[in-house]
Amino acid sequence: MIVQRMRRVWAGIRRRWDFFRAYYLLCHADRITYLRFLGVRIGERCSIYTDPHNFGTEPWLVELGDDVTVGQGVLFITHDGTSRLFRKHLQGASPFGNRFGTIRIRDNCFIGNNAILLPDIEIGPDSAVGAGSVVTRSVPPRTIVAGNPARPIRSLDAYIENYTRRMVPIEATDREALRRELTVKLWGEER
Repeated sequence: MIVQRMRRVWAGIRRRWDFFRAYYLLCHADRITYLRFLGVRIGERCSIYTDPHNFGTEPWLVELGDDVTVGQGVLFITHDGTSRLFRKHLQGASPFGNRFGTIRIRDNCFIGNNAILLPDIEIGPDSAVGAGSVVTRSVPPRTIVAGNPARPIRSLDAYIENYTRRMVPIEATDREALRRELTVKLWGEER
């Protein structure tokens, strides 16, 4: 029992060392380089704020186009794990499972914080997924979706029209000037 526990601890240390070696030494702590190293296809000018571990156990089944933004906490799930309940009763079942799917995010898309993307979906192009949404089906081009499950809430054109009515015009060119300008406009005082 102690030997088994020691083996599990050592395996955990080795996995963390392998991550450290790949992420910091090979990829110079660059998130996009590390994700490409894992097999994720990533286009140009992408901003990825979620943890690399959130790309699931099959990151090579995820593809991001150009100009994609992925918020914090977004989960990419590329498989169905329920087969663990019955796979020993299925002939030809794999220990890895037998139901996998790709996740494709086309050019110029935005995925909000803590969204969950399930297998066999395609998003965009020019589409957005609201924060906390669970995407179970493909999202048409130029569509904003939100909710659980995610449903279309408006077209991109209608969203832009609504956005321009509510936007705050900004003249700042650096973060400190932005802070001053926003606190005066929104709080009525400089903070």
